[in-house]
Amino acid sequence: MKKIIYGFAIICLVMIVILNIIYTTYLNASEQAVIHVNHLVYIIGLVITGILIYSISEIIYKYVYKDMNSEAKKRLRKILKIGAFVLYIVFNIVWVVFINPKVIGDSVHVCNLAQTFYRNNLEEFLQNPTYMGVTLKEYMQAYPHQITLAFVYSIFFRIIHFDIMEFLRVLNVLGNIGIVIALYKMNQQISKKYETNKVRLGIFIFTFISLPMLSTYIYGDIPSLALCLFSVYFMMKYRETKKIIYPIVASILTMIAYMMRMNSLIFIIATVIYLLLNIWKEWSKEEWKNRILQMAIIITYIIISIAPASLVKNYYFQKYGLDKNKIYPNESYFLMAMEEGPRGNGWYNENIAGPALKNPKEMKIEYTQNIKDRLTYFSENLGYTLQFYSKKITSMWTENTYAAIRNNTVGEEDILEDFINPLTFYQKVLLLITCLCSIIVFIQNRKNLSMEVIFLITIFVGGFAFHILWEAKSRYIIPYIVILIPVATIHIHKFNVRKNENIFRNKRI
Repeated sequence: MKKIIYGFAIICLVMIVILNIIYTTYLNASEQAVIHVNHLVYIIGLVITGILIYSISEIIYKYVYKDMNSEAKKRLRKILKIGAFVLYIVFNIVWVVFINPKVIGDSVHVCNLAQTFYRNNLEEFLQNPTYMGVTLKEYMQAYPHQITLAFVYSIFFRIIHFDIMEFLRVLNVLGNIGIVIALYKMNQQISKKYETNKVRLGIFIFTFISLPMLSTYIYGDIPSLALCLFSVYFMMKYRETKKIIYPIVASILTMIAYMMRMNSLIFIIATVIYLLLNIWKEWSKEEWKNRILQMAIIITYIIISIAPASLVKNYYFQKYGLDKNKIYPNESYFLMAMEEGPRGNGWYNENIAGPALKNPKEMKIEYTQNIKDRLTYFSENLGYTLQFYSKKITSMWTENTYAAIRNNTVGEEDILEDFINPLTFYQKVLLLITCLCSIIVFIQNRKNLSMEVIFLITIFVGGFAFHILWEAKSRYIIPYIVILIPVATIHIHKFNVRKNENIFRNKRI
């Protein structure tokens, strides 16, 4: 299993690197993913900038972190950490306060649902029309996953005792802070087996500008990711200490994350694989009682993580008299993922989503047949299939703003438009460094990859594969870039050229 995960990870990472060197995708005002071929000068700029960033991280690490006994360097390290963290928090707050786009689309509907749950008023919002052409009540009925997200938001409203929807952005700021802390703690766990470059960790985290930029986007992505990352950390601690408190806390965090974003299921599946691999590795050392306990922990983790979301949905379906036969069919998302749409190959498509929302039962049958027909067409036209999915993967993984600009547009002549090119360039460089460092780390440590590293790359591979099959958006891939950051900070050993030359000479003799 570990070899399979390792092999897929290498293939996916190499693919991402090649695609990002050759192509760049831009989202226009209509959120169409337009793929451009990079000029040679642009590629050279990417390489030079990447080498500079990597070299700077190595030089600073060498002179600030190597001498652990120097009190002056310890103070300097502390100042750098605190300073970077404070600046990051300030940037998050300033961005949310001064870049204040209107809450629109699905976000406003989820917020209205949260206000409905908080106020317990069935008349105020539920009959309001949505952008999909149905009432908010029908919208809630069609999308049960929005019910659980709204439920979490309503709990937040109860805690703060008011329900201004823009204030939910505070959760995003807290989520970004949590992401930083969780990645730092995960890096500490990995550092117990590998030497890691703390400077590179800071660069990757604090200059991933799209995350604080997306703190204005109220849809649960950032808080859910923070909770998932902490859950991953606590499961690492459980494997190290065998203390039951860690999987309990991890289960609760994952439960909330799953309520907020259903793609947290990828983290849940990866965690189960991680725990099963650990049982297999320790099988000969553990007594049968411990094996049963570990299996019980896995089962309990799955139940706690997933079951409460179903309970919440069932509760509100009964409370508001909703019809489960009118739930939006998942077949629609899979069909979108296989069709050429107005935004791009496999991207969200209103022409498929609209009919499925208004006639879910009929469209479920029709879309199931359409999926079968599409699979048949793919199997009979392999050249087209390769081209289709190449464009889909390219459009997702080379749109390097991750929709951060488009989700912050406040007017037709928006000043943020001027930042698209520099933001795209810099974050493309960060992605290339992250992927290339991860590839080298995997190759250099292929015989002694720790269970923690396997855990992280399982999440990455799972996310990469899932979003090939699911409806595409560039924002969706952020968790699978972030999860690679601790891996990419592992120290890369210099290749011994002289040693390789001697081996080559000996073979010739």
